[in-house]
Amino acid sequence: MISKYCITSSFIFLLFIISSTNGTSPLAPALYVLGDSLLDSGNNNYLQTIIKANYSPYGEDFVNKCTGRFSNGKTVADFIAEFLGLPYAPPFLSFKPRDKLPLTGLNYASGACGILRDTGHHLVSN
Repeated sequence: MISKYCITSSFIFLLFIISSTNGTSPLAPALYVLGDSLLDSGNNNYLQTIIKANYSPYGEDFVNKCTGRFSNGKTVADFIAEFLGLPYAPPFLSFKPRDKLPLTGLNYASGACGILRDTGHHLVSN
């Protein structure tokens, strides 16, 4: 159970971070995202899987097009990037091997991923 002291100290720390920004520089140098479909920004568009979000209604409220996000708008990672003053973390798989990767972060999240080796295995095309 989370104690009220832990919640209070977290809230105070968050207020300190918010008040310490000067509005000109980002709060962090980069944002790297790991997770599943709740955070995926389009990595599954580049995988041979049936788990994709590249059709309507996905993305309708984001940029009026399908982005590969498993929502119709922003993900939690997008809101965190905005809060930190950073651009949205692009999907890692959207870059070719010789491309220069952005210094502001990357999104490694993928829908149907998990910590077990067999997670989502039956959903991959061969």
